[in-house]
Amino acid sequence: MIKNYQTPPLEKKISELYQSHNIMEPSHLSIELLAKKFNVWIHYHNKKSKGIEVSNGVYSMFLDNRLSEESQRLEFFHELCHLLRHAGNQLLMPEQFTKAQEIEADRFIFYAAIPFFMIEKISLPSNRAEAIGYLSREFKVPLNFAKKRFEQIEDRIRQGLYLSTFKYISASEETICESTEGSNNSTYGFGSETRIQAYYNWDGDCSRPEILIIEHPEGFDWDKPLDVEVDRNYESCDLPSHTSREFATVLTGDLSIPSRRGYVTINLSRVAWRHGTAVSRLYLPMEAIEDAINF
Repeated sequence: MIKNYQTPPLEKKISELYQSHNIMEPSHLSIELLAKKFNVWIHYHNKKSKGIEVSNGVYSMFLDNRLSEESQRLEFFHELCHLLRHAGNQLLMPEQFTKAQEIEADRFIFYAAIPFFMIEKISLPSNRAEAIGYLSREFKVPLNFAKKRFEQIEDRIRQGLYLSTFKYISASEETICESTEGSNNSTYGFGSETRIQAYYNWDGDCSRPEILIIEHPEGFDWDKPLDVEVDRNYESCDLPSHTSREFATVLTGDLSIPSRRGYVTINLSRVAWRHGTAVSRLYLPMEAIEDAINF
């Protein structure tokens, strides 16, 4: 049954990161050992936990000493995600992007605290309650956290069993949006350099992406509207790293709904007015699309 487990992209990256640093068993997941592996200086204080990038690849983390040892462990993984994947000043980020980073950090905790590749090597008790208790003790996490992780694993295995009953082809290359020639609503066609990928919240509603990520390394044609097909299965990806000047979040007011079913139109000139024309990546939240449709 375990072979049917569906490993999401973020968990796969964490597993690869751990294995590349020879982090192979539960005893290797202590705060002290992981901090040493990833150049994190740990400090304890009586305030909310936070992490800071001191210099490139060197970090400081302040953990709340009012928490239990198990809770501190979870706080450590949450902040470690921000340090390794979201380094930068979150105060300068749009609210939607910051929210997405927090969602990813919450997912990161489950995969980092109880990695599935380590569970595969363990003979878990056949009794469900005993198995959850074993995970809690072995990985030194709160019992309710171990229960949520166990339920998450059960869901992924069920998902894998469901998918295995159908012919399933996993996308291995970037999905390039087809040209929009013939559209009466947009004169912008996607060239070979433009790509769209999808960021999914695998712990939420994974039936649809949370954010569409539209990239064009050479820059967009800001004087023309951009039609985006939203009812399409794009390749999934993790939330990319960024700098504040290379991305722009598309807002509800930037969108219009054309007569062409399954598409939205982005008013690129509005986006450029807010962010300038040096942007090479657009973040299109599904919430913005829904608001535009229901407006």
